[in-house]
Amino acid sequence: MNFADYDAIIRTDHHDATLERAVAALRRQTMPPRRIIFVDSSCDSACRDHLTTLGDTVVPYPQSVFNFSIAINVGVAAATSPRVLLISSHVVLDDPRLIEEGCARARDAAAEVVYWIPADDGVAEVFRVDKNLFDGHNGLSNACAMLPRPTALERPFSAEVFSAEDQEWAGWFLRERHGSTLRVKLPHVLYLNRNINMLKTINEEIAIAYFTDRRWLRPHRIIERVLRAALAVFRRRPERARMHWEIAKGLLAANFRKPARLSKYY
Repeated sequence: MNFADYDAIIRTDHHDATLERAVAALRRQTMPPRRIIFVDSSCDSACRDHLTTLGDTVVPYPQSVFNFSIAINVGVAAATSPRVLLISSHVVLDDPRLIEEGCARARDAAAEVVYWIPADDGVAEVFRVDKNLFDGHNGLSNACAMLPRPTALERPFSAEVFSAEDQEWAGWFLRERHGSTLRVKLPHVLYLNRNINMLKTINEEIAIAYFTDRRWLRPHRIIERVLRAALAVFRRRPERARMHWEIAKGLLAANFRKPARLSKYY
């Protein structure tokens, strides 16, 4: 498997110092992308001009309502290399060997897809995921993931999946294609998104349960969330309590109707 010929796809609605740092880190890789493609949903000509100076191609997001899956699919369609690196505008690869070494590990593991996540605990880990080890949460992270472009064209990311669209795609890939992904957890993968919030977690858990792994909709999972909410109340952590309660309500409702929420940047 040849991983070296790839285009990087960055979805963004802004231009800032973190994005510049992310792009600079990509260009410093010992195995850099052939092209950097921005999918721009800013609707701002000044932002688009800045992106043009940073990357090789800027593709306007084509719709008025934003959807992460559509943004990924637009970027994949604009790419020309046999592989694509999906990378967020706030992910910095703070070691120039990360891409090359991760792809070498993927080749050794016979994994067609490789993705990188931060090691917040400082402990590096490499883990191969197949359909038997997939738990709905560990299949992929499109914050930084390399996958074959023909596969992403054959089966695009689903626009009805409003969050955790990467896990839904991974579920298809692992089960239907009998593929495998390599999860590379390293301290030098920096996730610099300052806007992580409770709504993101709620949306992800509900999307995974409905679109990726229906086992998370079972009654004992809902009860578990209620109990975690109660424990958070006891520990005087009201925000955690509210998060678990909202997830429990969302899981219960998803047993009766398809959840409909909007994709959004956080």
